[in-house]
Amino acid sequence: MKAVLKGLAVATLAMSVSSLCLASEWEGGDAVKGAKVFKKCQACHTVEEGGPNRVGPNLHNIMDRGIAAKADYNYSAAMKKEAASGAKWDEDTLFKYLENPQAFVPGTIMSFPGLKKEQDRKDLLAYMETATGHKK
Repeated sequence: MKAVLKGLAVATLAMSVSSLCLASEWEGGDAVKGAKVFKKCQACHTVEEGGPNRVGPNLHNIMDRGIAAKADYNYSAAMKKEAASGAKWDEDTLFKYLENPQAFVPGTIMSFPGLKKEQDRKDLLAYMETATGHKK
């Protein structure tokens, strides 16, 4: 039993170290500041579970969800084409997308010009980690 516990402790430590080594560029955000950044998004999006779609889809559980995969939302042809590649929304994909949505998905109908400041994107993703129900 002692050997099993020691093995689990070593495995846990190894996983913690590897997650630090694989830190993504979006990390280092402030969720409180991100809530303020999200105000730029809330005219078109909601984040709460069961929240309505607006001009854009509800973003609850967006992390690790396929692009254009929310069944009750009618996505643009450009987003559907992007989805056909099998791409998923994760922190790194959203970080790049949010900088310039039109460049990331040419032809998207999302009119938002993007968040040019890297820290704004980091903060927004930190907020979305909690607000959208993402479980790491």
